[in-house]
Amino acid sequence: MLGPVALQADIGIDKQYESGLYFCKFSEAVALATSSPRQCIDENVTVGAIMLPLTKTNEQFQMQYSVIYSDWDVLKSNGDKGLPQISYDLF
Repeated sequence: MLGPVALQADIGIDKQYESGLYFCKFSEAVALATSSPRQCIDENVTVGAIMLPLTKTNEQFQMQYSVIYSDWDVLKSNGDKGLPQISYDLF
């Protein structure tokens, strides 16, 4: 049976910036997932998000992800969500 999985960003651990996005590892927040009834989660979720993996050619996957929210904000390096940073390496 599938159920909700709560994840938390491990801010500052194995971090990397790529193309203006902040990538980091995530871990399962077991206490949050088991202590929150499904109805409570459904009532309090206000935005959706997608997790994008950081993969590089000829390099092993380091389990780093970035998050883009449905309102186009992104995960910031301090754990907040906000507008993406300009990548000066690209421009």
